[in-house]
Amino acid sequence: MRSWNVTDGARASQSVRGGFTLIEILIVVAIIALIAAASLVALGGARGFFSNVTLKMQLDDVSRALELYKQKHGEYPPDCCATPAEVRRHILKRWPKVLKTGSVDKMVDFALAEMQRTPGSAALFWLAGPPDATPDGPVYDGFLSDVMNPFGLDPSGARMAYVDIKDEPCEEPLIELKYHSEEMGEGNYDDEGFCFAGQTLAYFRGEGTKGSYAGKEYHWGNVGVVAPYMKNGAWYKPDSFQLILPGADGIYGSDPHGDEGHTEHDYVARDVAVKDTLSLEDWDNVTNFTNGSALDSEQD
Repeated sequence: MRSWNVTDGARASQSVRGGFTLIEILIVVAIIALIAAASLVALGGARGFFSNVTLKMQLDDVSRALELYKQKHGEYPPDCCATPAEVRRHILKRWPKVLKTGSVDKMVDFALAEMQRTPGSAALFWLAGPPDATPDGPVYDGFLSDVMNPFGLDPSGARMAYVDIKDEPCEEPLIELKYHSEEMGEGNYDDEGFCFAGQTLAYFRGEGTKGSYAGKEYHWGNVGVVAPYMKNGAWYKPDSFQLILPGADGIYGSDPHGDEGHTEHDYVARDVAVKDTLSLEDWDNVTNFTNGSALDSEQD
């Protein structure tokens, strides 16, 4: 007869407790799932934060180019909301000798067509010159050094063929450019204008001695209304410019007034302190004037 001892008792206990119960396994799986979900949320948030920081750094490149433009030409370039009179005045300020050619009106028409393609095409046009179509996408080589015909227009007012002017002396663009496409890879412009991580830039210039963006807005396709921003009734960057990217959702913001029957006369400026003037799509917009990486950093 075998005697019972402590070692046998421990072995017996181990045999009884040899595996996990179904409930224990489910609890462990649930804990792992919660940890994984929390990690993914944290990782996604970190990626979004660093992406916005990168975008803001790229906006800084455009900001520096615009500041250099003002140093050279006395003012910031007109934006997509500029009137023909404003564009004409700016052209004559920058190239006064074109007045002798009688082609100012053609230059104004050409410039407006380029400036109003998208909310940010005006900034690209004035910083880098007229675009020329090539098999690899639009090319910006700067304005021609010919002060009598800086746009390179033919008698009809259209841009001359690229092959005829590509070797002409040009002013260097004020910003380094790389075309953005699937074939060319990540760049800072595409067919729509300045483009960062697939987001098209919007540019608005402050006007007046005190600075004002009153009435400036731009309806563009299905990406909402892009317009300048205020906080507590005061414009951001009142004496310079606002740069805006639509954020990860690709939408600048919906129109609080609706798309129909909307005019600048009933336009209410977007104020981050007046939530009724903004939509959910506004808050992830990346700008050159927020304290953080996106507009939501301005919420109180």
